[in-house]
Amino acid sequence: MSTVILAAVLLIAIIAIVYLRFFKKGANSSCHDCSDVGCPLADQANIMRNNNQKHA
Repeated sequence: MSTVILAAVLLIAIIAIVYLRFFKKGANSSCHDCSDVGCPLADQANIMRNNNQKHA
């Protein structure tokens, strides 16, 4: 019985984290929000965009 309760608690926690991170409206979860602090994907996208503008 405790295994079922523990599994339910873990499942609810995982669902809550996924909801708050990806689906909640108004949450700062996109990569564009982290570009100020150094998101590797956003930094690379900015570098590529700047290089493309210089070459054009």
